[in-house]
Amino acid sequence: MSTVLVETVKPQTGEPTIFADQDLPLEQRTDVTVDELEKMSLPMPAELYNGKVVFKMANPLHSAIQAAVSGEIYIYLKQKPIGMVWTEAHFKLWPERDDHARIPDVSFIVKERLPKDWLHYPAMAPDLAVEILSPTDSFEATMEKVDEYLRQGTQIVWVVITSTREVIVCTAEGKHFVKNVLTAPQLLPGFELPVKTIFAGLDNP
Repeated sequence: MSTVLVETVKPQTGEPTIFADQDLPLEQRTDVTVDELEKMSLPMPAELYNGKVVFKMANPLHSAIQAAVSGEIYIYLKQKPIGMVWTEAHFKLWPERDDHARIPDVSFIVKERLPKDWLHYPAMAPDLAVEILSPTDSFEATMEKVDEYLRQGTQIVWVVITSTREVIVCTAEGKHFVKNVLTAPQLLPGFELPVKTIFAGLDNP
């Protein structure tokens, strides 16, 4: 049997630590835990579904949109420091489950809820989550993930649809399409993000 070894570095000592994968390649395992995932040096961002590592494959279009959305929120927060915006940060949405972790493309947390430990996945849901839906992504799977965020306490989820240049705004009250301006008055007072700004320069990807 082949054994995949994942090398990480201990923050305290700088000494390498080796983790065996129980004699199975990582992509075949269904027993990975959040604690183990935190220590892995993976080639790309990955989520954890029932103990299975699922990689997120970002293309340049996806990355450009992610940078645009997070950048606009970051600029807003420089003027109104009411929280923190992150990209590709893991969240342990179910604190009682050690085999699940999600990683929104962009997330925002209000200052009062910011975790004190920045070295481990916070056991919480972000206040705002953004998912970028590329043409190769499953709409159904993305919307299932949206519902997970909302059930666990996320107030707003924006689903950016690259193929139609619009955004689905999702809350516990419902979902609707936006093609003009995104706002989130209950989280980001006064913040406005024209949808066309998200796709600026990407008319011919």
